[in-house]
Amino acid sequence: MARERIAGIDWLRAFACLSVVWVHSLSRALVTYDLPEESVELAKMLQIAFIFATPMFVMMSEYILSYSYPDRVPGGFWKKRISYILIPYFTIPFIYAGYFGLIGTFTWEAISDRAFNFILYASWHGYFILIIFQFYVLHFIFNRIHKYLNPYLMISLSILITMAYNLFFKNFSSPGGNWDLIWNHYGIILFPGWLAFFTVAYFAGRYAAEIKPFLKKAGPGFIILTIIALLYCIYNVMDGPTSISSRRNDVLIYTILLFMTVLSFSIYIKKVPYLIKVISKYSFAIYLLHMLLLQVYARYVPYELSVIPFTLSVFVFGVVASIAISWVLKWIPGSQFLIGQLRR
Repeated sequence: MARERIAGIDWLRAFACLSVVWVHSLSRALVTYDLPEESVELAKMLQIAFIFATPMFVMMSEYILSYSYPDRVPGGFWKKRISYILIPYFTIPFIYAGYFGLIGTFTWEAISDRAFNFILYASWHGYFILIIFQFYVLHFIFNRIHKYLNPYLMISLSILITMAYNLFFKNFSSPGGNWDLIWNHYGIILFPGWLAFFTVAYFAGRYAAEIKPFLKKAGPGFIILTIIALLYCIYNVMDGPTSISSRRNDVLIYTILLFMTVLSFSIYIKKVPYLIKVISKYSFAIYLLHMLLLQVYARYVPYELSVIPFTLSVFVFGVVASIAISWVLKWIPGSQFLIGQLRR
């Protein structure tokens, strides 16, 4: 039996999607402008505040899956997701490679080499698709054994595993040789580094009705803990040289707490504005296309802008242009293998 749709899901998906574009807009501003140290520090603070974006996006994918299909998935599950989610992982890189060829040295060989590097080494932002597919496999496994699993124990163990995984890659260097591929490329997508996000989202979705009273009571507590976690992340960034990455244990805790905070708010959401529905509907396509559009905007914007108007305008352009292009493409047969399936 289909479960009642949660109105807040559109808000959650849109929130995660917009956060992804915002983080990359800040990065584009840092690359485009030679900023004073104070401005760079402020940008780093904003980046760390929204660095939850990709983990939140993949958590939402699993949360929706677990909520919608707590026992078994519908027929054609794998066929649809391979066709409309996995195949774009292999097609979109050729678009990006073609653009880099146009602004650089255009040869078919160079474009192919760059595209295959994107694909083989997961060296483009679409790596989240590979994480989502690992989540699908884990979802099937957990569905078979969930009766024997204690959610509290599994979440605790998963957080410890992910933290240990992050610490390992932070504190140990690659032995060299083929191990460099793990350290430099594949380490970021292997499921142990995302297991905590999966487990929290899986059980939150599966037991959404059961935890609803808890979320209502614990909402204020989650807000306070999320603020504390964010301040701790900012402190770590301001304290010295450090990478702005979702593969940080402070970001791990911050993201999980923020996820629970947003879930607690979503309980009270009954109506969804049209704009939020549109962003939610096009979120996958926005994620795939926005990085290219941010670069195009930064390269060809026909007027001089100071950093703040640039950052805001490139963010809006990345979202709006992604939606507009996706809307046009969806009428073309076969476009679902490029930007995912969109209702016409």
